[in-house]
Amino acid sequence: MLTTPALDSLARQLAGVLASLNLPATSFGHPEVVRKAADAAAEAFQGYAKARPSKADAYAAALAFMRGQQLDERQGDLVAGALSERIREQGNGCALGHRNLADLLDTYSREASAGKLWRLTWFGLLGSYFSFNPVKAAESEHAGWERLRVFLQRTWPLIDRQSGTKVVPDWVTVMRGDPDLVSAKAAHRYALDYLRGDETAVKKLSQDLAIPESSWFWHALVLSAVRRCTEQSDDKFKAAIPKLLNLISERPVYRDEALEFLLTRYHRCADVSVHPQLRDYVCRKDVWRNPKLRAAGLATAWNRVGDDVWRMVLQWVNKANLRDFFEVLAARRQADEGRLEFWSQYMEQISWTRLIFSSQTRTLAWSNEGIRNLIAREEDSYATMSSNADVDAFMMQLGDYLVVEFSKVPNAAYIYKANELPFEPYSREYTGTTADLKHGYRHQCAARLMHMHGWQSTARYELQKLGIYPDQPAAATARRATPAGAGARTPPQEPPATGRPTQTSTDGAPKGAAFSMESLHRLVAEFPRARIDDRRKSAGGGRLWVEDPMQHSRLERWLKQWGFRWAEGRSAYYFPEG
Repeated sequence: MLTTPALDSLARQLAGVLASLNLPATSFGHPEVVRKAADAAAEAFQGYAKARPSKADAYAAALAFMRGQQLDERQGDLVAGALSERIREQGNGCALGHRNLADLLDTYSREASAGKLWRLTWFGLLGSYFSFNPVKAAESEHAGWERLRVFLQRTWPLIDRQSGTKVVPDWVTVMRGDPDLVSAKAAHRYALDYLRGDETAVKKLSQDLAIPESSWFWHALVLSAVRRCTEQSDDKFKAAIPKLLNLISERPVYRDEALEFLLTRYHRCADVSVHPQLRDYVCRKDVWRNPKLRAAGLATAWNRVGDDVWRMVLQWVNKANLRDFFEVLAARRQADEGRLEFWSQYMEQISWTRLIFSSQTRTLAWSNEGIRNLIAREEDSYATMSSNADVDAFMMQLGDYLVVEFSKVPNAAYIYKANELPFEPYSREYTGTTADLKHGYRHQCAARLMHMHGWQSTARYELQKLGIYPDQPAAATARRATPAGAGARTPPQEPPATGRPTQTSTDGAPKGAAFSMESLHRLVAEFPRARIDDRRKSAGGGRLWVEDPMQHSRLERWLKQWGFRWAEGRSAYYFPEG
Protein backbone atom coordinates (compact mmCIF):
# COMPACT_ATOMS: atom_id res chain seq x y z
CA MET A 1 0.00 0.00 0.00
CA LEU A 2 1.32 3.41 -1.00
CA THR A 3 2.17 5.86 1.77
CA THR A 4 0.89 9.40 1.78
CA PRO A 5 4.23 10.88 0.57
CA ALA A 6 4.29 8.35 -2.29
CA LEU A 7 0.76 9.24 -3.28
CA ASP A 8 1.62 12.92 -3.22
CA SER A 9 4.65 12.26 -5.45
CA LEU A 10 2.57 10.26 -7.93
CA ALA A 11 -0.07 13.00 -8.02
CA ARG A 12 2.58 15.60 -8.74
CA GLN A 13 3.98 13.48 -11.61
CA LEU A 14 0.50 12.99 -13.09
CA ALA A 15 -0.20 16.71 -12.88
CA GLY A 16 3.04 17.38 -14.71
CA VAL A 17 2.13 14.98 -17.53
CA LEU A 18 -1.34 16.52 -17.85
CA ALA A 19 0.16 19.98 -17.94
CA SER A 20 2.51 18.93 -20.75
CA LEU A 21 -0.52 17.87 -22.83
CA ASN A 22 -1.80 21.44 -22.64
CA LEU A 23 -5.32 20.30 -21.76
CA PRO A 24 -8.04 22.79 -20.73
CA ALA A 25 -8.95 23.10 -17.09
CA THR A 26 -11.70 20.46 -17.21
CA SER A 27 -12.22 17.50 -14.95
CA PHE A 28 -10.13 14.51 -16.09
CA GLY A 29 -12.13 11.76 -17.79
CA HIS A 30 -14.47 14.20 -19.56
CA PRO A 31 -15.22 12.82 -23.12
CA GLU A 32 -14.22 16.07 -24.83
CA VAL A 33 -10.88 16.04 -23.08
CA VAL A 34 -10.31 12.43 -24.03
CA ARG A 35 -11.19 13.15 -27.69
CA LYS A 36 -8.86 16.14 -27.88
CA ALA A 37 -6.09 14.20 -26.26
CA ALA A 38 -6.60 11.37 -28.73
CA ASP A 39 -6.59 13.81 -31.66
CA ALA A 40 -3.41 15.40 -30.38
CA ALA A 41 -1.79 12.00 -30.02
CA ALA A 42 -2.95 10.93 -33.51
CA GLU A 43 -1.60 14.14 -35.02
CA ALA A 44 1.71 13.62 -33.26
CA PHE A 45 1.80 10.03 -34.52
CA GLN A 46 1.09 11.00 -38.12
CA GLY A 47 3.71 13.70 -37.97
CA TYR A 48 6.24 11.19 -36.65
CA ALA A 49 5.16 8.59 -39.23
CA LYS A 50 5.85 11.06 -42.06
CA ALA A 51 8.85 12.72 -40.48
CA ARG A 52 11.58 13.60 -42.95
CA PRO A 53 15.22 14.21 -42.09
CA SER A 54 16.70 17.65 -42.54
CA LYS A 55 17.38 18.53 -46.16
CA ALA A 56 20.99 19.27 -45.36
CA ASP A 57 21.55 15.78 -43.86
CA ALA A 58 19.75 14.03 -46.74
CA TYR A 59 21.70 16.08 -49.31
CA ALA A 60 24.98 15.21 -47.61
CA ALA A 61 24.09 11.50 -47.67
CA ALA A 62 23.19 11.67 -51.40
CA LEU A 63 26.45 13.48 -52.16
CA ALA A 64 28.43 10.81 -50.29
CA PHE A 65 26.58 8.09 -52.22
CA MET A 66 27.30 9.70 -55.61
CA ARG A 67 30.97 10.08 -54.66
CA GLY A 68 31.09 6.33 -54.17
CA GLN A 69 31.64 6.48 -50.40
CA GLN A 70 30.56 3.65 -48.12
CA LEU A 71 27.39 4.69 -46.29
CA ASP A 72 26.81 3.93 -42.64
CA GLU A 73 23.40 2.80 -41.35
CA ARG A 74 22.19 6.33 -40.69
CA GLN A 75 23.28 7.58 -44.12
CA GLY A 76 21.55 4.58 -45.72
CA ASP A 77 18.27 5.73 -44.19
CA LEU A 78 18.87 9.38 -45.05
CA VAL A 79 19.71 8.87 -48.74
CA ALA A 80 16.41 7.06 -49.35
CA GLY A 81 14.51 10.35 -49.38
CA ALA A 82 17.06 12.19 -51.56
CA LEU A 83 17.45 9.91 -54.60
CA SER A 84 15.74 12.51 -56.82
CA GLU A 85 17.62 15.47 -55.35
CA ARG A 86 19.85 17.37 -57.80
CA ILE A 87 23.43 17.42 -56.47
CA ARG A 88 25.35 20.51 -57.54
CA GLU A 89 28.75 19.00 -56.84
CA GLN A 90 27.96 16.14 -59.21
CA GLY A 91 27.05 18.14 -62.30
CA ASN A 92 23.47 18.59 -61.09
CA GLY A 93 22.82 14.88 -61.49
CA CYS A 94 20.81 12.77 -59.07
CA ALA A 95 21.34 9.44 -57.33
CA LEU A 96 18.70 7.77 -59.49
CA GLY A 97 21.15 7.90 -62.38
CA HIS A 98 24.15 6.60 -60.39
CA ARG A 99 25.79 3.32 -61.31
CA ASN A 100 25.51 2.04 -57.71
CA LEU A 101 21.74 2.54 -57.44
CA ALA A 102 21.00 -1.13 -58.15
CA ASP A 103 23.27 -2.22 -55.27
CA LEU A 104 21.59 0.25 -52.90
CA LEU A 105 18.12 -1.01 -53.81
CA ASP A 106 19.28 -4.60 -53.39
CA THR A 107 20.36 -3.73 -49.84
CA TYR A 108 16.93 -2.28 -49.10
CA SER A 109 15.30 -5.37 -50.62
CA ARG A 110 17.20 -7.71 -48.34
CA GLU A 111 16.27 -5.63 -45.32
CA ALA A 112 12.60 -5.58 -46.35
CA SER A 113 12.56 -9.34 -46.86
CA ALA A 114 14.06 -9.81 -43.39
CA GLY A 115 11.53 -7.41 -41.88
CA LYS A 116 14.31 -5.00 -40.93
CA LEU A 117 13.66 -2.12 -43.34
CA TRP A 118 12.54 0.88 -41.31
CA ARG A 119 9.09 1.99 -42.46
CA LEU A 120 10.19 5.62 -42.59
CA THR A 121 13.04 4.60 -44.91
CA TRP A 122 10.53 3.01 -47.30
CA PHE A 123 8.43 6.17 -47.06
CA GLY A 124 11.54 8.15 -47.99
CA LEU A 125 11.98 5.98 -51.09
CA LEU A 126 8.32 6.58 -51.96
CA GLY A 127 8.99 10.31 -51.65
CA SER A 128 11.96 10.04 -54.02
CA TYR A 129 9.75 8.15 -56.45
CA PHE A 130 7.11 10.89 -56.52
CA SER A 131 9.66 13.72 -56.45
CA PHE A 132 11.36 12.68 -59.68
CA ASN A 133 11.12 15.44 -62.30
CA PRO A 134 11.38 13.83 -65.76
CA VAL A 135 11.80 17.10 -67.65
CA LYS A 136 15.34 17.18 -69.07
CA ALA A 137 16.31 14.16 -66.95
CA ALA A 138 19.10 11.96 -68.30
CA GLU A 139 18.27 8.56 -69.75
CA SER A 140 20.10 6.84 -66.89
CA GLU A 141 17.93 8.75 -64.40
CA HIS A 142 14.76 7.64 -66.14
CA ALA A 143 16.04 4.07 -65.98
CA GLY A 144 16.85 4.46 -62.28
CA TRP A 145 13.37 5.81 -61.58
CA GLU A 146 11.85 2.79 -63.34
CA ARG A 147 14.07 0.54 -61.21
CA LEU A 148 12.88 2.32 -58.07
CA ARG A 149 9.25 1.81 -59.08
CA VAL A 150 9.83 -1.92 -59.56
CA PHE A 151 11.43 -2.04 -56.11
CA LEU A 152 8.49 -0.25 -54.47
CA GLN A 153 5.98 -2.46 -56.23
CA ARG A 154 7.79 -5.60 -55.11
CA THR A 155 8.36 -4.56 -51.48
CA TRP A 156 5.05 -2.82 -50.77
CA PRO A 157 3.31 -6.08 -49.70
CA LEU A 158 6.12 -6.60 -47.15
CA ILE A 159 5.74 -3.09 -45.71
CA ASP A 160 1.95 -3.47 -45.73
CA ARG A 161 2.16 -6.70 -43.74
CA GLN A 162 4.75 -5.23 -41.38
CA SER A 163 2.45 -2.26 -40.63
CA GLY A 164 -0.18 -4.55 -39.10
CA THR A 165 -3.90 -3.88 -38.64
CA LYS A 166 -3.82 -1.27 -35.90
CA VAL A 167 -3.24 2.46 -36.25
CA VAL A 168 -1.12 3.20 -39.34
CA PRO A 169 0.22 6.39 -40.97
CA ASP A 170 -1.99 8.15 -43.53
CA TRP A 171 0.36 7.26 -46.37
CA VAL A 172 -0.02 3.56 -45.57
CA THR A 173 -3.80 3.95 -45.73
CA VAL A 174 -3.46 5.69 -49.10
CA MET A 175 -1.22 2.94 -50.46
CA ARG A 176 -3.58 0.25 -49.24
CA GLY A 177 -6.44 1.97 -51.02
CA ASP A 178 -4.53 2.32 -54.30
CA PRO A 179 -1.49 0.03 -54.67
CA ASP A 180 -1.42 0.93 -58.40
CA LEU A 181 0.32 4.15 -57.36
CA VAL A 182 3.60 2.24 -57.71
CA SER A 183 2.63 0.73 -61.08
CA ALA A 184 2.38 1.92 -64.67
CA LYS A 185 -1.29 2.81 -63.98
CA ALA A 186 -0.47 5.21 -61.15
CA ALA A 187 -2.84 7.99 -62.29
CA HIS A 188 -5.48 5.85 -63.96
CA ARG A 189 -8.29 6.17 -61.43
CA TYR A 190 -7.98 9.96 -61.15
CA ALA A 191 -7.82 10.77 -64.88
CA LEU A 192 -11.48 11.27 -65.88
CA ASP A 193 -12.34 13.34 -62.80
CA TYR A 194 -9.28 15.48 -63.47
CA LEU A 195 -10.31 15.96 -67.11
CA ARG A 196 -13.79 17.02 -66.02
CA GLY A 197 -12.26 19.62 -63.70
CA ASP A 198 -12.89 17.72 -60.44
CA GLU A 199 -9.50 17.73 -58.71
CA THR A 200 -10.73 16.84 -55.20
CA ALA A 201 -9.35 13.31 -55.12
CA VAL A 202 -6.06 14.06 -56.82
CA LYS A 203 -5.39 17.10 -54.60
CA LYS A 204 -5.96 15.02 -51.47
CA LEU A 205 -3.61 12.40 -52.85
CA SER A 206 -0.91 14.98 -53.54
CA GLN A 207 -1.23 16.29 -49.98
CA ASP A 208 -1.15 12.86 -48.32
CA LEU A 209 1.92 11.77 -50.30
CA ALA A 210 3.53 15.22 -50.63
CA ILE A 211 3.63 15.00 -54.44
CA PRO A 212 5.40 18.14 -55.75
CA GLU A 213 4.19 20.17 -58.72
CA SER A 214 7.26 19.10 -60.73
CA SER A 215 6.54 15.39 -60.28
CA TRP A 216 6.24 12.95 -63.17
CA PHE A 217 2.82 12.06 -61.72
CA TRP A 218 1.11 15.10 -63.27
CA HIS A 219 2.45 14.19 -66.70
CA ALA A 220 1.26 10.60 -66.22
CA LEU A 221 -2.15 11.98 -65.21
CA VAL A 222 -2.45 13.66 -68.63
CA LEU A 223 -1.46 10.45 -70.42
CA SER A 224 -4.02 8.51 -68.39
CA ALA A 225 -6.69 11.08 -69.30
CA VAL A 226 -5.87 10.52 -72.96
CA ARG A 227 -6.10 6.77 -72.54
CA ARG A 228 -9.41 6.95 -70.73
CA CYS A 229 -10.87 9.23 -73.40
CA THR A 230 -9.89 6.80 -76.16
CA GLU A 231 -12.21 4.27 -74.49
CA GLN A 232 -15.23 6.55 -74.94
CA SER A 233 -17.63 7.02 -77.88
CA ASP A 234 -16.55 8.94 -80.98
CA ASP A 235 -18.50 12.07 -80.01
CA LYS A 236 -17.21 12.19 -76.43
CA PHE A 237 -13.68 11.44 -77.56
CA LYS A 238 -13.66 14.19 -80.18
CA ALA A 239 -15.21 16.69 -77.77
CA ALA A 240 -12.34 16.10 -75.33
CA ILE A 241 -9.52 16.59 -77.87
CA PRO A 242 -9.09 20.40 -77.45
CA LYS A 243 -8.71 20.11 -73.67
CA LEU A 244 -6.42 17.10 -74.00
CA LEU A 245 -4.14 19.04 -76.35
CA ASN A 246 -3.95 21.89 -73.84
CA LEU A 247 -3.03 19.44 -71.06
CA ILE A 248 -0.40 17.78 -73.26
CA SER A 249 1.12 21.21 -73.97
CA GLU A 250 1.31 21.95 -70.25
CA ARG A 251 2.68 18.48 -69.30
CA PRO A 252 4.61 17.29 -72.37
CA VAL A 253 6.77 14.47 -70.96
CA TYR A 254 4.53 11.74 -72.39
CA ARG A 255 3.45 13.87 -75.36
CA ASP A 256 4.50 11.46 -78.10
CA GLU A 257 2.79 8.49 -76.49
CA ALA A 258 -0.34 10.58 -75.90
CA LEU A 259 -0.44 11.73 -79.54
CA GLU A 260 0.01 8.14 -80.68
CA PHE A 261 -3.11 7.18 -78.66
CA LEU A 262 -5.07 10.19 -79.95
CA LEU A 263 -4.28 9.71 -83.63
CA THR A 264 -4.78 5.95 -83.60
CA ARG A 265 -8.14 6.34 -81.87
CA TYR A 266 -9.19 9.12 -84.26
CA HIS A 267 -8.47 6.83 -87.18
CA ARG A 268 -10.97 4.34 -85.73
CA CYS A 269 -13.78 6.94 -85.73
CA ALA A 270 -16.65 6.50 -88.15
CA ASP A 271 -15.81 9.93 -89.57
CA VAL A 272 -12.14 10.83 -89.97
CA SER A 273 -12.57 14.20 -91.65
CA VAL A 274 -10.00 16.78 -90.66
CA HIS A 275 -9.73 17.91 -87.05
CA PRO A 276 -8.01 21.31 -87.45
CA GLN A 277 -6.73 21.59 -83.86
CA LEU A 278 -5.29 18.09 -83.80
CA ARG A 279 -3.74 18.57 -87.24
CA ASP A 280 -2.17 21.93 -86.42
CA TYR A 281 -0.79 20.75 -83.07
CA VAL A 282 0.78 17.49 -84.22
CA CYS A 283 2.25 19.18 -87.33
CA ARG A 284 3.99 21.92 -85.36
CA LYS A 285 7.73 22.09 -85.98
CA ASP A 286 8.39 21.51 -82.26
CA VAL A 287 6.06 18.49 -82.09
CA TRP A 288 5.94 15.83 -84.85
CA ARG A 289 6.38 18.22 -87.78
CA ASN A 290 4.75 17.98 -91.18
CA PRO A 291 3.95 14.34 -92.12
CA LYS A 292 5.27 15.03 -95.63
CA LEU A 293 8.75 15.15 -94.11
CA ARG A 294 8.65 11.51 -93.03
CA ALA A 295 9.74 10.29 -96.47
CA ALA A 296 12.75 12.61 -96.30
CA GLY A 297 13.72 11.28 -92.87
CA LEU A 298 13.06 14.64 -91.22
CA ALA A 299 9.98 13.73 -89.17
CA THR A 300 10.70 10.32 -87.68
CA ALA A 301 8.05 10.66 -84.94
CA TRP A 302 5.49 9.65 -87.58
CA ASN A 303 6.98 6.16 -87.47
CA ARG A 304 5.21 5.74 -84.12
CA VAL A 305 1.88 5.27 -85.90
CA GLY A 306 0.82 2.96 -88.72
CA ASP A 307 0.83 4.02 -92.36
CA ASP A 308 -2.96 4.29 -92.41
CA VAL A 309 -2.89 6.81 -89.54
CA TRP A 310 -0.02 8.72 -91.14
CA ARG A 311 -1.90 8.87 -94.45
CA MET A 312 -4.99 10.19 -92.67
CA VAL A 313 -3.08 13.21 -91.32
CA LEU A 314 -1.17 13.58 -94.57
CA GLN A 315 -4.50 13.93 -96.38
CA TRP A 316 -5.55 16.57 -93.83
CA VAL A 317 -2.39 18.51 -94.68
CA ASN A 318 -2.78 17.97 -98.42
CA LYS A 319 -6.35 19.22 -98.34
CA ALA A 320 -5.31 22.33 -96.39
CA ASN A 321 -2.45 22.98 -98.82
CA LEU A 322 -4.69 22.62 -101.85
CA ARG A 323 -7.30 24.96 -100.42
CA ASP A 324 -4.74 27.50 -99.18
CA PHE A 325 -2.87 27.55 -102.47
CA PHE A 326 -5.95 28.48 -104.48
CA GLU A 327 -7.87 30.46 -101.84
CA VAL A 328 -4.92 32.38 -100.36
CA LEU A 329 -2.25 32.53 -103.06
CA ALA A 330 -4.00 32.21 -106.44
CA ALA A 331 -7.02 34.20 -105.21
CA ARG A 332 -4.83 37.28 -104.77
CA ARG A 333 -4.78 37.53 -108.56
CA GLN A 334 -8.28 36.17 -109.21
CA ALA A 335 -6.55 33.22 -110.86
CA ASP A 336 -8.41 30.28 -109.38
CA GLU A 337 -10.30 29.55 -112.64
CA GLY A 338 -12.20 26.77 -110.85
CA ARG A 339 -9.01 24.90 -110.09
CA LEU A 340 -9.73 24.36 -106.39
CA GLU A 341 -13.07 22.75 -107.15
CA PHE A 342 -11.55 20.69 -109.96
CA TRP A 343 -8.59 19.24 -108.06
CA SER A 344 -10.75 18.67 -104.96
CA GLN A 345 -12.42 15.90 -106.96
CA TYR A 346 -9.14 13.95 -106.70
CA MET A 347 -8.38 14.73 -103.06
CA GLU A 348 -8.38 11.15 -101.78
CA GLN A 349 -5.76 10.19 -104.37
CA ILE A 350 -3.33 13.00 -103.52
CA SER A 351 -0.53 11.30 -101.62
CA TRP A 352 1.92 14.20 -101.33
CA THR A 353 1.94 17.99 -101.76
CA ARG A 354 4.48 20.76 -101.64
CA LEU A 355 4.24 24.55 -101.80
CA ILE A 356 6.79 26.74 -103.56
CA PHE A 357 6.69 30.39 -102.48
CA SER A 358 7.79 33.43 -104.48
CA SER A 359 9.81 36.27 -102.97
CA GLN A 360 6.73 38.51 -103.06
CA THR A 361 4.68 36.01 -101.05
CA ARG A 362 7.42 35.70 -98.44
CA THR A 363 7.51 39.47 -98.14
CA LEU A 364 3.71 39.68 -97.81
CA ALA A 365 3.90 37.32 -94.84
CA TRP A 366 4.90 40.30 -92.69
CA SER A 367 1.53 41.96 -93.21
CA ASN A 368 -0.80 39.10 -94.23
CA GLU A 369 -1.69 36.78 -91.35
CA GLY A 370 -3.12 34.09 -93.63
CA ILE A 371 0.11 33.83 -95.63
CA ARG A 372 2.20 34.06 -92.47
CA ASN A 373 0.34 31.11 -90.93
CA LEU A 374 0.61 29.12 -94.15
CA ILE A 375 4.37 29.58 -94.38
CA ALA A 376 4.79 28.78 -90.67
CA ARG A 377 2.80 25.57 -91.05
CA GLU A 378 4.93 24.51 -94.03
CA GLU A 379 8.27 25.33 -92.39
CA ASP A 380 11.03 22.88 -93.38
CA SER A 381 8.70 21.56 -96.09
CA TYR A 382 8.23 24.40 -98.57
CA ALA A 383 10.61 25.54 -101.32
CA THR A 384 11.30 28.92 -102.89
CA MET A 385 11.17 30.11 -106.51
CA SER A 386 13.66 32.60 -107.89
CA SER A 387 12.70 33.44 -111.48
CA ASN A 388 9.25 34.98 -110.93
CA ALA A 389 8.86 37.35 -108.02
CA ASP A 390 5.07 37.12 -108.02
CA VAL A 391 4.34 33.49 -109.02
CA ASP A 392 3.94 30.63 -106.56
CA ALA A 393 3.74 26.94 -107.42
CA PHE A 394 2.08 23.84 -106.01
CA MET A 395 3.09 20.20 -106.41
CA MET A 396 0.76 17.28 -105.81
CA GLN A 397 1.26 13.61 -106.48
CA LEU A 398 -1.68 11.64 -107.93
CA GLY A 399 -0.82 7.97 -108.12
CA ASP A 400 2.18 7.61 -110.43
CA TYR A 401 2.13 11.23 -111.57
CA LEU A 402 3.22 14.60 -110.17
CA VAL A 403 1.22 17.71 -111.06
CA VAL A 404 2.74 21.21 -110.92
CA GLU A 405 0.26 24.11 -110.79
CA PHE A 406 1.11 27.83 -110.74
CA SER A 407 -0.73 30.59 -108.89
CA LYS A 408 -0.87 32.97 -111.83
CA VAL A 409 -2.48 32.39 -115.22
CA PRO A 410 -1.81 31.95 -118.12
CA ASN A 411 0.72 29.47 -116.71
CA ALA A 412 -0.28 25.91 -117.58
CA ALA A 413 -0.25 22.92 -115.25
CA TYR A 414 2.40 20.30 -116.02
CA ILE A 415 2.02 16.58 -115.30
CA TYR A 416 5.14 14.43 -115.03
CA LYS A 417 5.75 10.77 -114.31
CA ALA A 418 6.74 10.68 -110.65
CA ASN A 419 9.63 8.29 -111.28
CA GLU A 420 10.98 10.32 -114.23
CA LEU A 421 11.01 13.87 -112.84
CA PRO A 422 13.29 16.40 -114.55
CA PHE A 423 13.88 18.06 -111.16
CA GLU A 424 14.47 17.05 -107.55
CA PRO A 425 11.09 17.08 -105.69
CA TYR A 426 12.75 17.90 -102.33
CA SER A 427 14.96 20.72 -103.63
CA ARG A 428 14.94 23.83 -101.46
CA GLU A 429 14.85 26.21 -104.44
CA TYR A 430 13.58 26.21 -108.05
CA THR A 431 13.94 28.68 -110.88
CA GLY A 432 10.34 28.01 -111.98
CA THR A 433 11.41 27.94 -115.64
CA THR A 434 11.94 25.23 -118.27
CA ALA A 435 15.07 24.34 -116.33
CA ASP A 436 12.87 22.59 -113.75
CA LEU A 437 9.14 23.12 -113.03
CA LYS A 438 8.21 24.14 -116.60
CA HIS A 439 10.45 21.55 -118.21
CA GLY A 440 7.38 20.17 -119.99
CA TYR A 441 6.91 23.36 -122.00
CA ARG A 442 9.68 22.43 -124.46
CA HIS A 443 10.31 18.84 -123.55
CA GLN A 444 8.16 15.77 -123.18
CA CYS A 445 5.77 15.54 -120.22
CA ALA A 446 2.77 13.30 -119.56
CA ALA A 447 0.27 16.15 -120.04
CA ARG A 448 0.07 19.95 -120.17
CA LEU A 449 -3.19 21.57 -119.03
CA MET A 450 -4.04 25.05 -120.29
CA HIS A 451 -6.57 26.99 -118.14
CA MET A 452 -8.71 28.44 -120.88
CA HIS A 453 -12.51 28.67 -120.74
CA GLY A 454 -13.97 25.18 -120.24
CA TRP A 455 -10.53 23.72 -119.49
CA GLN A 456 -11.97 21.27 -116.93
CA SER A 457 -13.40 18.90 -119.57
CA THR A 458 -10.10 18.71 -121.41
CA ALA A 459 -8.19 18.25 -118.16
CA ARG A 460 -10.53 15.47 -117.03
CA TYR A 461 -10.02 13.72 -120.38
CA GLU A 462 -6.21 14.05 -120.17
CA LEU A 463 -6.20 12.64 -116.64
CA GLN A 464 -8.41 9.73 -117.65
CA LYS A 465 -5.90 8.85 -120.37
CA LEU A 466 -3.36 8.52 -117.54
CA GLY A 467 -5.72 6.32 -115.54
CA ILE A 468 -6.67 9.06 -113.07
CA TYR A 469 -10.38 9.45 -112.30
CA PRO A 470 -12.32 11.60 -109.79
CA ASP A 471 -12.89 10.20 -106.32
CA GLN A 472 -16.12 8.26 -105.90
CA PRO A 473 -18.43 7.80 -102.89
CA ALA A 474 -17.71 4.55 -101.04
CA ALA A 475 -20.88 2.79 -102.17
CA ALA A 476 -20.26 3.62 -105.80
CA THR A 477 -16.67 2.41 -105.50
CA ALA A 478 -17.86 -0.86 -104.02
CA ARG A 479 -20.28 -1.35 -106.93
CA ARG A 480 -17.58 -1.05 -109.58
CA ALA A 481 -17.14 -4.29 -111.53
CA THR A 482 -13.61 -5.43 -112.28
CA PRO A 483 -13.41 -8.06 -115.05
CA ALA A 484 -11.94 -11.34 -113.80
CA GLY A 485 -8.26 -11.56 -114.51
CA ALA A 486 -7.99 -7.93 -115.61
CA GLY A 487 -4.54 -6.59 -114.96
CA ALA A 488 -5.24 -2.92 -115.61
CA ARG A 489 -7.44 -0.64 -113.54
CA THR A 490 -11.07 -0.53 -114.71
CA PRO A 491 -12.21 3.07 -115.23
CA PRO A 492 -14.88 4.08 -112.68
CA GLN A 493 -18.35 5.12 -113.74
CA GLU A 494 -18.78 8.74 -114.76
CA PRO A 495 -20.15 10.94 -111.96
CA PRO A 496 -23.91 11.50 -112.24
CA ALA A 497 -23.21 15.19 -112.95
CA THR A 498 -22.00 14.22 -116.41
CA GLY A 499 -23.92 10.99 -116.81
CA ARG A 500 -27.42 12.57 -116.48
CA PRO A 501 -29.24 9.53 -114.99
CA THR A 502 -32.69 8.67 -116.16
CA GLN A 503 -35.38 10.49 -114.24
CA THR A 504 -39.06 9.57 -114.10
CA SER A 505 -41.83 12.10 -113.74
CA THR A 506 -42.72 10.64 -110.35
CA ASP A 507 -39.17 10.61 -109.05
CA GLY A 508 -39.57 13.89 -107.18
CA ALA A 509 -36.15 15.36 -108.06
CA PRO A 510 -36.01 19.09 -108.90
CA LYS A 511 -36.76 19.98 -112.50
CA GLY A 512 -33.66 19.72 -114.66
CA ALA A 513 -31.60 18.06 -111.90
CA ALA A 514 -28.81 15.69 -112.92
CA PHE A 515 -29.75 13.23 -110.22
CA SER A 516 -32.68 11.18 -109.01
CA MET A 517 -33.98 11.38 -105.45
CA GLU A 518 -33.11 7.71 -105.06
CA SER A 519 -29.46 8.38 -105.94
CA LEU A 520 -29.42 11.44 -103.64
CA HIS A 521 -30.76 9.42 -100.70
CA ARG A 522 -28.27 6.65 -101.42
CA LEU A 523 -25.40 9.14 -101.50
CA VAL A 524 -26.35 11.01 -98.32
CA ALA A 525 -26.87 7.73 -96.42
CA GLU A 526 -23.17 6.98 -96.78
CA PHE A 527 -22.12 9.90 -94.57
CA PRO A 528 -22.68 9.89 -90.77
CA ARG A 529 -25.09 12.58 -89.51
CA ALA A 530 -25.80 13.92 -93.02
CA ARG A 531 -29.51 14.26 -93.84
CA ILE A 532 -31.91 15.50 -96.51
CA ASP A 533 -34.37 18.25 -95.58
CA ASP A 534 -36.91 18.54 -98.42
CA ARG A 535 -39.08 21.62 -97.79
CA ARG A 536 -40.52 21.94 -101.28
CA LYS A 537 -43.93 20.61 -100.24
CA SER A 538 -44.25 22.70 -97.08
CA ALA A 539 -47.10 25.21 -96.76
CA GLY A 540 -44.92 28.22 -97.44
CA GLY A 541 -42.82 26.48 -100.06
CA GLY A 542 -39.10 25.92 -99.77
CA ARG A 543 -36.04 24.25 -101.21
CA LEU A 544 -34.34 20.88 -101.24
CA TRP A 545 -31.61 20.99 -98.59
CA VAL A 546 -28.77 18.65 -97.57
CA GLU A 547 -27.34 19.15 -94.10
CA ASP A 548 -23.89 17.80 -93.27
CA PRO A 549 -22.67 18.80 -89.78
CA MET A 550 -19.42 16.83 -90.27
CA GLN A 551 -18.71 18.62 -93.60
CA HIS A 552 -17.48 15.54 -95.46
CA SER A 553 -15.30 16.58 -98.38
CA ARG A 554 -16.49 13.80 -100.70
CA LEU A 555 -20.14 14.65 -100.12
CA GLU A 556 -19.35 18.30 -100.80
CA ARG A 557 -17.76 17.46 -104.14
CA TRP A 558 -20.69 15.31 -105.30
CA LEU A 559 -23.30 17.85 -104.26
CA LYS A 560 -21.47 20.62 -106.12
CA GLN A 561 -21.24 18.41 -109.21
CA TRP A 562 -24.99 17.92 -109.00
CA GLY A 563 -25.54 21.70 -108.84
CA PHE A 564 -26.07 22.23 -105.10
CA ARG A 565 -24.89 25.49 -103.57
CA TRP A 566 -23.65 26.32 -100.09
CA ALA A 567 -25.75 28.61 -97.88
CA GLU A 568 -23.51 30.30 -95.33
CA GLY A 569 -26.37 31.45 -93.13
CA ARG A 570 -27.76 27.96 -92.61
CA SER A 571 -24.48 26.06 -93.10
CA ALA A 572 -26.14 23.62 -95.49
CA TYR A 573 -26.42 22.89 -99.23
CA TYR A 574 -29.48 23.75 -101.30
CA PHE A 575 -30.53 23.07 -104.87
CA PRO A 576 -31.27 26.39 -106.69
CA GLU A 577 -34.53 25.31 -108.32
CA GLY A 578 -36.44 27.79 -110.47
